[in-house]
Amino acid sequence: MSAGTGDDADVHAGEECRSLGTLLRAWRNRALLTQDELADRAGVNVRTIRRLEGDGVERPRSASLRSLAEALGLDPREREALAAASRAELGAPTEVDGFTGREPEPAASEMTASPPPPRQLPVGVSGFAGRAGSLAELDRQLDAGAGGTRICIVSGTAGVGKTSLALHWAQAHQARGRFEDGELYVNLQGFGPAHDATDPQDVLTAFLEAMGVPPQRIPEDLPARAALYRTTLADRRVLVVLDNARDVEQVRWLLPGGPHCSVIVTSRRQLSGLIAEEGAGLITLDVLARAESRELLAHRLGRRRVEADPDATDEIITACARLPLALAIAAGRAVTSPAMPLSALAADLRRAGGDLGGLATTDSATSLRVVLARSYDVLPDDVARLFRLLAVHPGPDLTAAAAASLAGVEPARVRRLLDALLDAHLVTEVTHGRYACHDLLRAFARELAGETEQPAQRRAAACRVVEHYLHTAYEAAVRLYVPAEWLEAPEPAAPGVRAEHLAEHRQALAWFQAEHAVLTAVLRQAMADGLYAQIVQLVSAFQFWLLRRGHRQEHLDCLHVALEAAVRTGDRRAQAAAYRWLVPPAAERGDLEQAYALFRRGVALAREAGDLAEEGLSHFDIALACVHGGRMEEALRHAQAALDPLRRARLTATEAYVLNLIGWCRCALGDYEGALQAGEKALAIATELGDKSGQGHILDTLGKIHHHRGDLQDAIAHHRRALTSCRDLGHRYDEAEILLHLGDSLHAAGRPTQAVDSWRLSLAILDELGHRTADELRARLNSHDPSLGR
Repeated sequence: MSAGTGDDADVHAGEECRSLGTLLRAWRNRALLTQDELADRAGVNVRTIRRLEGDGVERPRSASLRSLAEALGLDPREREALAAASRAELGAPTEVDGFTGREPEPAASEMTASPPPPRQLPVGVSGFAGRAGSLAELDRQLDAGAGGTRICIVSGTAGVGKTSLALHWAQAHQARGRFEDGELYVNLQGFGPAHDATDPQDVLTAFLEAMGVPPQRIPEDLPARAALYRTTLADRRVLVVLDNARDVEQVRWLLPGGPHCSVIVTSRRQLSGLIAEEGAGLITLDVLARAESRELLAHRLGRRRVEADPDATDEIITACARLPLALAIAAGRAVTSPAMPLSALAADLRRAGGDLGGLATTDSATSLRVVLARSYDVLPDDVARLFRLLAVHPGPDLTAAAAASLAGVEPARVRRLLDALLDAHLVTEVTHGRYACHDLLRAFARELAGETEQPAQRRAAACRVVEHYLHTAYEAAVRLYVPAEWLEAPEPAAPGVRAEHLAEHRQALAWFQAEHAVLTAVLRQAMADGLYAQIVQLVSAFQFWLLRRGHRQEHLDCLHVALEAAVRTGDRRAQAAAYRWLVPPAAERGDLEQAYALFRRGVALAREAGDLAEEGLSHFDIALACVHGGRMEEALRHAQAALDPLRRARLTATEAYVLNLIGWCRCALGDYEGALQAGEKALAIATELGDKSGQGHILDTLGKIHHHRGDLQDAIAHHRRALTSCRDLGHRYDEAEILLHLGDSLHAAGRPTQAVDSWRLSLAILDELGHRTADELRARLNSHDPSLGR
């Protein structure tokens, strides 16, 4: 069509608009569209449609038949009809294959009754259990009165029950008639076999047909099809369930735009793009609580059968890691074998030892290994490798820094890998910055590592993990003012180890507290892997925090692990240290003979190794044991015997501790002047070295010496300085002891109320730690006032 000029062009444009208006009215009537719906589909303002269809003079000069036809998504026949209409004389519309500019009479097929509302929800899970909080959150997020299409993503790991939750909620609202215009459902197969995700274009066709749109009205291209879908649902009350979505792009085309629709999307990923751009809500499902797991089994197996064997039920729940799919599989085995006691099923799962074969089925849709593999198979190679290596880490959780050492990559890169695993729900962020996966995912990772990683690669990763915690624990111990000469210094870290840097003692305290359970697991794993030298070094650093926090039994367990590892190394110096570490705990139990036997064995090994430092430390520890046994003269003799080898070995920090012990012993033996001299010399050394932990112990001893000298105000002042130092360092047991001594001095100074307050604070800490001396202090409080020790 050639362009006109001047008046001819204006006339031509006007005719084009009038022809287009005639055709639009006919086409809109044929398609049963309102002007608003047509404007939405064409992507133009509704005023434009009104002007084109009207006979007013204010017609848009820029109207283009071709561009509007393309925007409307018309097929080739309809586009030709538009072109023919533009060439026809006004009032003599052209017919193209039966399509004319005249408004057609409705066909008989179009005069039939409207189809019933679609009810596409599949059968829900029978015996749905638990998830009360998540159901309430779905109610809140999909509140029909909130305005606009409401979207909620239900996310979580494979087998956690996302679809079950969505269907249970949907069917409850279906029963109440909330979605009167229907429910649309599709399994998008985002993680199906061969990654054959459903095409949104095919879903739109199915949804439109379900809503009564004739197939010939459905446009070919995706944007036009999505526009018609939104138009069709614009004033309807419809629930759309998009199950098992793979990514945001698969979902976005399927979102309705009306104010009364609700959408539930389930996915193994978080689909953060929908949250950011569409304002979607998010519900992340975790495994079930134990009570919910028991309720699920009761629904499946009958309450009587479950309650008849509660121990077996609990064991099944543990073996299934409280994962709903695993529990359903286990329940299915019990249902198909009604004569089998639950104890037999529990024993089968126990024998499987975390092998997923115990939870396999012949149905690929429900076999746990197959279901988990669908999440794993879509991971990028580097993300998949990190997931496999998680099986090497002993758990129960890890930080990004530990994951970097595990994989031997830079911390910045490992955060990207962890984010990908988080998005796929193959790990969970249990607390800020700490990641974990449930036992069945760990078992799956272990299978994959066995199939994919070479033994040398797995061992290298295991070594990096141990060295990560060893080097960080060593630095943390030094930050807690443990003299470096008491620690077994590790060898330089292997390539790829990313030990954490701890700037000061509060960070060190927080690190030990956070990694407490991990360090215990690392020791067990290192023993299984034969990393004996590293075990001795790790216990050397870890034991001081355990002791100062009052974890007495765990401290003793770690020392026995260290002794076994030291014996296996054949290193006499390591064996001497391990025997020595066991001396004070034996004395605390009241077994001084055992303490002496351990001392003699340790000091003999130290002399065989020619290790003066270890010999001096052995005398120091047996002296401490003698103090616990009330043998002050023996304690003084061993403490004095420790000084010469320690000085020759230049263990100056330890010399301060030994002098402090000498002061304590002399005080107990009535030599207050000699005690004061030793204590003040010890304090001068510790102060010069900046040993705050040593200063706290020595100040407490000086307080005790001043108390016995009758200098009660000096005693109270020293105890309070010691208390401040101890609290700053987080030494709970030492804090309890100092409070006890402070109370003694306050009581002797005629300040009984303050004394009792100090003793009660001490008792609270001892009770918190479960320490055996708590009862002695409680008896003391009761002797002052029977109500005080309660």
